[in-house]
Amino acid sequence: MQSKKKNGQKGLEGKKREKGKGSKKPKKPIGVTLKRIVGYAYPHWVTVLKIGIMVIFSTLLGLLPPWLIRYGVDNLIEENQPEWLWLLALIMVITVLLQGVFDFAKRYLAECAAQNVIHDIRTHLYRHLNRLSFLFHDHSRTGDIMSRITADAASLHNFLSSGSLYIFANILTIAGVFVVLIFWEYRLALLYLFMLPLMIHAMRNYATRVRPMFSRARRSFARLTSHIQEVMAGMLVVKLFGCEEYEQERFEDENEHYADISIDAARISAFWMPYVHFLLGLGTALIIWYGGRLVINDIISIGTLFGFTGYIAMLMRPIRQTGMMINAGSRAVAAGERIFEVLDIEPEVKNAPDAKELPAVKGKVAFQDVYFSYEEGKEVLKGINLDVEPGEMVAVVGPTGAGKSTLIHLLPRFYDPDSGRILIDGYDIQNVTVESLRSQIGIVLQHTFLFSASIKENISYGAPHSTMDEIIEAARVAQINDFISSLPLGYETPVGERGVNLSGGQRQRLAMARVLLTDPKLLILDEPTSSVDVETEEKMQNALSKLYSGRTSFVIAHRLWTVRQADQILVVKKGEIVESGTHSELKAEGGYYNELNDLVLSS
Repeated sequence: MQSKKKNGQKGLEGKKREKGKGSKKPKKPIGVTLKRIVGYAYPHWVTVLKIGIMVIFSTLLGLLPPWLIRYGVDNLIEENQPEWLWLLALIMVITVLLQGVFDFAKRYLAECAAQNVIHDIRTHLYRHLNRLSFLFHDHSRTGDIMSRITADAASLHNFLSSGSLYIFANILTIAGVFVVLIFWEYRLALLYLFMLPLMIHAMRNYATRVRPMFSRARRSFARLTSHIQEVMAGMLVVKLFGCEEYEQERFEDENEHYADISIDAARISAFWMPYVHFLLGLGTALIIWYGGRLVINDIISIGTLFGFTGYIAMLMRPIRQTGMMINAGSRAVAAGERIFEVLDIEPEVKNAPDAKELPAVKGKVAFQDVYFSYEEGKEVLKGINLDVEPGEMVAVVGPTGAGKSTLIHLLPRFYDPDSGRILIDGYDIQNVTVESLRSQIGIVLQHTFLFSASIKENISYGAPHSTMDEIIEAARVAQINDFISSLPLGYETPVGERGVNLSGGQRQRLAMARVLLTDPKLLILDEPTSSVDVETEEKMQNALSKLYSGRTSFVIAHRLWTVRQADQILVVKKGEIVESGTHSELKAEGGYYNELNDLVLSS
């Protein structure tokens, strides 16, 4: 086993990674992010190949009209052969129709590919978020996570479905036009090529300035989303304290900040179009001036000049779109960086490479010299040693902040200790799979969470294949069946978002029924009766006794009757077990337990 210091440092480094509190890293090059995005497209390479073929055919057909114009002017109009103009017009119409068919195909296939890629990214991100430990979720804002999995993924989709398509098509168009121009008359082509450095310089400066803007905009939007989500979730508290105006001001500050960043980005973007128009206008003027002189001197034909101006006009679209593509690409890179930032976080709690399935347990638990801290230098648990026999009920008592919840949260590996070991039936819990461990532990937390679904669905959440009789029996033991039966819709009654239609005691009893249905051998209850009145608590005493029967149970206790019936009472103070024993044994000792008993437990 590693030393406490080394193991603790390793754990702390992992916590920093999950919280994002480490040192600020420089942004990765754009190419790295784009390569990772492209990596998600590789499984769909057949569709991508089809898109490439459609783009090539569409581009080639798009290059035909100026060529046909040149041929028509030089060979039909100049040679006075109007009888063949209808055929030339028909060929042009067919060309445009065929190009439309290929354009439809490439757009449809691009949307299919983009949807598949974003589906894979969202699935990967959602699965990874589920794998990350509680430490990450403790320090992450829900709105920010929602922004990454929705808005950032949407930005990536927009780029993949249209932006990347335009970039590929525009590059082919520009390359094809210059090949034709050089083939026709290299002097005119070179004249236009001399302007490319100006365009490239402008594009590079534009991209360099606009990318950080969009990164800031994504972060600002995430903060705005987080603020809205937080206030909506806590609206009751906002109204109780009359803080509507205060929250409105906070919202307006965030909203204004996001608007200011977006406007700054728009100001930089707005400069691009006038600049491009100037360069294109200058290039066209030079072509007409120099090309006209070549026509007058019989160096090139008038049809060639017409074809040149047609291709120059064709270049305007891809060059104008470059600014939009840089915007779309910058947004996509900024969004990709935020998504990959989460995907690059290593889960602190994960299966060891050689982890095995935990067999059906009897319930013997041991803590061996366990230390734990959330932050370096601030130990929450110190040298915890504990032995619990199968079927025993252990009550954990102590003042607020003593480390009671942390101690029992280590058992299902919500967090891993900095050092020491936790054993179940002799198995080190860090050597078994997290899934097999948690499947044998039932947990009722102090703050019960219910899904916006029916009562039946909430009770059977951990055991979805349970029969109705099993669900009713679990509810009966949890003393909630009579209440459910009195409702018009019975077990099909919706509980509302986060169980808003139920009282705190009803929510807690539903959570108990949910745990009972999974029939775990190990139980963790964090203040199981904290949200119930005295009358309901008396009804629940027998239910809890049945719940504890035959199971090893850890209970963070506040009520006196819970403590009295415990086989072991652990008195935790400042992260250490300062006393342990039964109620009568601890009372006889007259130590710190007596102080708690007088001040808290009997309240």
